[in-house]
Amino acid sequence: MQIRLSVPEDLPALTAIYNEQVLNGVATFDTEPKSLTERQTWFDSHQHPRYPLVSAVVDGRVAGWGSLSPFHTRPAYSPTTEFSVYAHIDYRGRGIGSSLLADLLRRAREAEFHSVIGVISAGNTVSLALAEKYGFREVGRYREVGRKFEQWLDVVSVQLML
Repeated sequence: MQIRLSVPEDLPALTAIYNEQVLNGVATFDTEPKSLTERQTWFDSHQHPRYPLVSAVVDGRVAGWGSLSPFHTRPAYSPTTEFSVYAHIDYRGRGIGSSLLADLLRRAREAEFHSVIGVISAGNTVSLALAEKYGFREVGRYREVGRKFEQWLDVVSVQLML
């Protein structure tokens, strides 16, 4: 497996991985699939050294992606970043998420972030366990803030101090 900065040619695969969760999972609270045009804007927003977008590549195929994003737009939040990690359905359980998160944390340290935040659906136990493995701790829980698949969803905020 190779973890590298995402390139424009990755965009269709990155979009497909995301849209699978839009349609079938609770890793995102989006409910309508995103177009390549919409995701191009997202991709472009991650062409900044401080907020990278990385792809996990296995046998020449994009098997997952991860990103660091601004936690909030107000300047005083700039020492904090938010992470996202998604694995292709065919590659789950193979360490893709772990490799992506390890890479993102290395990049966050290099960028001299002070804190990394994750905002994870409480029903996404795999992602919560992954965050815990890397030292993240639950710092808050929002009860029934989302509704998807005819169920109320809680959101857990996790944080790692670097």
